[in-house]
Amino acid sequence: MLRNYSKKYVIDANVLFSAFISGKEIYDILFSTYKIYVPDFAFLELEKYKQRILKKTKLSEFDLQLFVLRLFNNITVIPNLLISKVSLNRGYEICKEIDEKDTVYIAAAIELNIDLITSDKKLYNYLKSHKFNQIVLLGDVINTLI
Repeated sequence: MLRNYSKKYVIDANVLFSAFISGKEIYDILFSTYKIYVPDFAFLELEKYKQRILKKTKLSEFDLQLFVLRLFNNITVIPNLLISKVSLNRGYEICKEIDEKDTVYIAAAIELNIDLITSDKKLYNYLKSHKFNQIVLLGDVINTLI
């Protein structure tokens, strides 16, 4: 598969959760086709829900470890200190009424001037209705790969 680094995305923790729980090959394709960024904040959320992921995954613990390592081989982690206060403030203003935890994901998309992939339809609809267009649904991106 050819990498399409002309297309870049920020992903939120929901996308990582979906990938880890399902273990589906389509996530390998997604993460190796596009340049993927994730804010380091996602690691806090991953740690918080680690047991839930382990309980729900369709993979053995060993296969899950291999899968996660393979995916993270194709992800660039963005340290919070690389996201400007201007972008963080704008991200907060955009999402404070829907979910403050999404601030850093939106701020990263703003900072990098690329789209955010999410599987959170409520967030997607809210942001679109408030004229924030740097967001796409995971399913829509996956459909372009099939």
